[in-house]
Amino acid sequence: MTSGREDDRREIIWRTKAPDILDLVAPERRKLAGDLATWLEQLRLPVRFLICSRREPAGPISVSPSPVGPARDLQRALEAHLAEGMRQRPTFRRQVFVAVPSTGNGIDGGPAASSTVWFKGEGRPPALAEGPWREHPTMLRAGGRWLTSLWLERLPGVEVAPGWLWSLVGVPGEFDLVLNVWPRADGEADRSLRRRMLGLRARELAAGQRGEDGDPRLQAALASASRLREVLARSEGKLFDLALTVTVAGDSPGEARQLVHHLRSGMAALRAALVPAWCDQGPARLQTGLLATQPSGPRRVVQSAELASLWPWLDDWDGKTAGAVNLGRHLRTAAPVWLNLHDAAVLPNANLGVVAASGSGKSYLGGLLGLEAVRLGVRTVVLDPENEHRRWCEAVGGQYLSLGESIPSGFNLLEMAEPGEAPSAVAELVSLLCGQLSPAEVGQVADAVRWTLSRAGTGTAVLSDCLPRLRQSEVGEAVAHRLLPWLDGTPGALFNCPGRGPAVVTAAAVGLRELPAAWVPAATLLVSHWLWSWIRTQPGRKQAIVDEAGLLADNAPLQRLMAHLARRIRKYQGSLVFLSQSAGDLLGSAPGEVMAVNSATMLLGSQHPAAAVRLQQGFLLDDTQRQWLERAGRGQFLLLLGSRRSPIQIEAPARYHLLLSAEHGP
Repeated sequence: MTSGREDDRREIIWRTKAPDILDLVAPERRKLAGDLATWLEQLRLPVRFLICSRREPAGPISVSPSPVGPARDLQRALEAHLAEGMRQRPTFRRQVFVAVPSTGNGIDGGPAASSTVWFKGEGRPPALAEGPWREHPTMLRAGGRWLTSLWLERLPGVEVAPGWLWSLVGVPGEFDLVLNVWPRADGEADRSLRRRMLGLRARELAAGQRGEDGDPRLQAALASASRLREVLARSEGKLFDLALTVTVAGDSPGEARQLVHHLRSGMAALRAALVPAWCDQGPARLQTGLLATQPSGPRRVVQSAELASLWPWLDDWDGKTAGAVNLGRHLRTAAPVWLNLHDAAVLPNANLGVVAASGSGKSYLGGLLGLEAVRLGVRTVVLDPENEHRRWCEAVGGQYLSLGESIPSGFNLLEMAEPGEAPSAVAELVSLLCGQLSPAEVGQVADAVRWTLSRAGTGTAVLSDCLPRLRQSEVGEAVAHRLLPWLDGTPGALFNCPGRGPAVVTAAAVGLRELPAAWVPAATLLVSHWLWSWIRTQPGRKQAIVDEAGLLADNAPLQRLMAHLARRIRKYQGSLVFLSQSAGDLLGSAPGEVMAVNSATMLLGSQHPAAAVRLQQGFLLDDTQRQWLERAGRGQFLLLLGSRRSPIQIEAPARYHLLLSAEHGP
């Protein structure tokens, strides 16, 4: 799409979308900046980059088609929460546009960075203000809004990294910021720099003859010009003229002036300088509105690598939330954070791992993920060693089965296991209940199971039905004697009761806290078989949440189940969410490494220094991200999604919070 006006040339407007460079791992930051520098070095004609920051409206937000039942109540609560959040804490959407001359720049599109998407001719930059202008020396008034423009007079005087322009674009306000870039031919650039250096040295000599002390700014300018000539001499880049203009908007002069103060303070911290466009407010506004190609502000000479570090690639949040859970907000940008675990175009699997120290809000986060799954119509099962998920599970119409209490549905291994798997599965259960079995005893148990199933036919058999066959041999009689205490009374209600486990309508949670420690391995084996059977046979999307996985790290049945689910749950439209306190549970064992490798998404919370170092090595964190984990507060997590490392604050609607905070807060 052309710009719709005739100037010295016609332009094509591109809109770009890419990960926020400040959220990327260090190698990807360098790659993205390098891709842009390579693209810039191909330019033969000027281009303009424009960032538009606009406040998101605080109106009703529809996050999914209207569901029914408990899901409808959760959706209403989330929509109200998002709308109220935008009223109290404004959210700004920052879009990036590039205006490229259509007369041939030696390029077709943008940088070849694989993480960047360029949309040709899609949309126009949104208006900052509409209506006739009335120009004042320091401001414009347009359509009831007050606009004021500034120019970049001095580049940063300290060492900066790619993405440093966030000091400007991160200010919470509405503005248009344009970067005008003119490539220089190498010969012309070298002549210009030589003339500049001669003039600077002449000024330095004149100051010396007057007996004046050396001017630091003059010395810095000489060093900069000398460095740029060396860049040309070594063919390490290309030189450009750069002009930066920003126009801010406020509903009153005071609001506009306050925003200007924030912008200038942020740049001053980098020893850079923004100056008002005195008496040139109209021409400056024409530049930031892409309505004029020749800026009247100061120009600075930069090389391609410096220009690439200047440009901030930004997430363009477009509000697309279908099938996504809302986690809270981004700590730096304050934008809502949405996560679609089942987005096959972005993620190789739907698994999510959460690692955070005790008290950091892991269980709260697990409950939030469960409630969001219910809102989206995804049936959810929770393995709950600490009995922390009862309240929200029952509130949405789900079942909570505390295995230490009387339960309405049994977990009968002779019914749940496949016929060919039942003999070995029951033998493992008996071994966990009665102590390690010898090979002969395992054979007797397996034979008794086959005999029992053949006699039961289409009926239901339980563990005690195997006793007659066991008692036909001396070895089997010894096993039957050790097994008897588990078949009656309270143990019998769990291990010798018919049933295929609960039917999951919305959610179901299985609590293990009240079980005696000696029962936990065998009970986990029963639950594991039920959960795997449910995953395979339940149609549609589903989610399994394992809370406090580290407490069950020594539990062999659970280890096998977790590794099995991590590898294969994707084939059944499922998602595995596991929560653990220790990095060692994840990176210090073979099953944990399987889960880490097969989890496309991770959330890392507060960590002790030693654990943070371990996570840094395992997940390519830089020193800044590691230090962030060491000081992260309650409910703060680092979202790892591919090469992205985004700091987020977990936030839940009031309705969710009420259900999740009976014992634990965010």
